[in-house]
Amino acid sequence: MGKDEVKKEEGVLGFTELWAIGIGQVIGAGVITLIGPAIGLTGYSAWLAYFVAVCLGAITNLPIIIFSSVTKYSGGDYSIITMLGGQKAGGMYIVGFSLQTLGMSLFATALGWYVNSMFPDANGMIVGIFFLVFFYFINMMGVANMARAQKIMSAILVGSLLLFIFAGARKGDFTPAFDFAGSEFFKGGSKGFWAAVMLLVYSCQGYKYNVNYGAQTKNATRNMPLSMLAVVPVLLVVYCGAALIDSVVLPIETVAGQPLTLAAGEILPKTLFYVFMFGGPIMALLTTMNSSYGAMCGPFLKASKDGWFPDKLGAVNRKGGAYVVLTIQLIVGLIPVLLGFSVKTIVNNMMLITSVYNFLLFYSLTRVPQKMPVKWAKARMHMSNPLYYFILAVAFIVQAAIGWNSMRSLTPALAVFNIAALIICFTYAIVRHRSGKTHVDTEGMIELG
Repeated sequence: MGKDEVKKEEGVLGFTELWAIGIGQVIGAGVITLIGPAIGLTGYSAWLAYFVAVCLGAITNLPIIIFSSVTKYSGGDYSIITMLGGQKAGGMYIVGFSLQTLGMSLFATALGWYVNSMFPDANGMIVGIFFLVFFYFINMMGVANMARAQKIMSAILVGSLLLFIFAGARKGDFTPAFDFAGSEFFKGGSKGFWAAVMLLVYSCQGYKYNVNYGAQTKNATRNMPLSMLAVVPVLLVVYCGAALIDSVVLPIETVAGQPLTLAAGEILPKTLFYVFMFGGPIMALLTTMNSSYGAMCGPFLKASKDGWFPDKLGAVNRKGGAYVVLTIQLIVGLIPVLLGFSVKTIVNNMMLITSVYNFLLFYSLTRVPQKMPVKWAKARMHMSNPLYYFILAVAFIVQAAIGWNSMRSLTPALAVFNIAALIICFTYAIVRHRSGKTHVDTEGMIELG
């Protein structure tokens, strides 16, 4: 993207829209399904484990939040890696990023499961497919319309979780939940507590994908970092509050390993329970599905303009909807659902690839003071270089711990799959770059905004 094209972009997303997108992206069905297993691992300290998990997620996201205050850019992590880490590294990243389109099928499958739990006679597959298609059309109408829908849905989502928290606060016995010396507080000892933290941390990082909307953001160097930082207190209230209530309204051995819906059924009258089910787990999936469509577009549009993919991939309609990218996401999401395939194992065990890309991102961010000295000096979140490098080092260590914890569960077959995928991505990037078909404008990326 060149300088002349950049100047024409004014952006349609402000702070509120980005905040809603971030909330919807990060709060998924995990908050419903993971708290029970966390209680099983660490007992009444599950709320504290969620607090630590939110903080660790914020630490890993902080470097990219800081960078979003330096300059406006399109393409998310792809652009950062490309302009700071090198073109071939950026090509490697964007090819691997395409595998995340598999996540759409998981949202649809989980959505059908929750609908079936409320209405056993309903066809969960049809419901999942309906919403995949519905949000496809919402996103085809442009990012502004997607953001309007997201604001409404995110408000319903947070409101429903607060309903669970406030209703449960009237019925729970909070004494054991704050008895740090109690035998059931750190039920599994330090090992169980950190296992719970690692289990929960994956539901605490998703708001970083706000950076994929850089090209559509107004006053990006202000609104982008603020919107991501503003998600953190929401997560602290909602996640810690839900974990606290879930552990105190029923005997702890009853809720251990069980979804949040078990406690919700005890706390709420039947009508409000259905309201919670729709506004909580179902809305969590809908908001993530909606924002995931949009979050994938920015990197692929930028990569297609840079020559990593055919130009047609970057085509948009008159509303600004990236109809080719969106259609690919729809198809990739539909096929596993229609065929009854489970892609969860593949998606959840791409940890080696994810970790390599995260480390590549952190390495690229270390070069900000050297490659962008003027913009860095004027950044809204500017700090001394030693402090900046310290934050990067801490984020790297935390991300390494998260990645190592995940990769320990890799089977030999999955490890081979991860390594093979990395080799394919790297080979494609080298071949495509050497072919002369790429025309990456790194200067245009840096000057964006």
